[in-house]
Amino acid sequence: MRNINPALICFDLPSLNKAKSIKDKSLELWLKTLDLQEIHTMMQLNGWDNITYLNGTIVKEDLVTMGINNEKIKRKLLKSVEEELISFKHGNMPGTVEEWLATIDLSKYLNRFNTNRMGSINRVLEIWEVELTSILNIEPIGHRKRIMKSIRDLRNLQSSLDNEEKKKKVKGAGPKWFHKADDLLRGVDYAARYFGCAKVDGPESTKQAGVICQKLQGKIGAGQKVPEYRLRISAEGIEFIDKQTQKLTCKYHIEDISFVSRDKADLLVFSFISSDRKLNIKMCHVFKAHTRNQAFETCTTIAQSFEV
Repeated sequence: MRNINPALICFDLPSLNKAKSIKDKSLELWLKTLDLQEIHTMMQLNGWDNITYLNGTIVKEDLVTMGINNEKIKRKLLKSVEEELISFKHGNMPGTVEEWLATIDLSKYLNRFNTNRMGSINRVLEIWEVELTSILNIEPIGHRKRIMKSIRDLRNLQSSLDNEEKKKKVKGAGPKWFHKADDLLRGVDYAARYFGCAKVDGPESTKQAGVICQKLQGKIGAGQKVPEYRLRISAEGIEFIDKQTQKLTCKYHIEDISFVSRDKADLLVFSFISSDRKLNIKMCHVFKAHTRNQAFETCTTIAQSFEV
């Protein structure tokens, strides 16, 4: 292994060094490093008085408006803004207008917002750019653009917060699943007695499920043996496995299952509706679980399989 002289190891970090040198620097000192001291007064008078808020606000047209027409100066200034200055963004939603104006160093306008019924953050988020001049009488264009950029940032931040809140509500309001997604990819089994199936049709086929549950149960005579199956429920569909022979008797793909419910008259009984695309018919399959909890869990698991 070669010996390496630590003194010869160096890293070129120009952007980091620039960031450190620019941090907390005033407009005057920053312009001095660019040899552009002559435009300091124009920048100040037009509201471009804080370098923290130049990136993302000032553009070529703004320089022309304040009387800076020298192309070399414009290119030099805008290049430095883009490459050396970081665009300001809000990290949190301010609670009051006073707090908001303080974060963008424009607290001097607080009284104007309050006296013109713009004293709440909700009202601030609704401000139109024209209101800054017509109502608030904020003349420096740099201050107006700083305010509008800040408002756009706050709108985006509020939108993100609202979306997160909606996700939490939807997540909290959703059903309680019994299995992990991986379990349903492999398939989970539930035992149930199978009463049979009957054809359903029409737009109200789901409403017929309850009637069919009662009819099929009524056809089972006293002491008559009801076949028992293991229902293997997965993201692919539902398989009927004979409990005695352990053989697969039939399978219904998940895309062909359209409805699952428990019987209101007997909570041990549940059913699901499957479609036969070749014959263009729908069949209602009726089962009876050993416990109410098992019936509920079986129905919930069938519903969950659509989410995987």
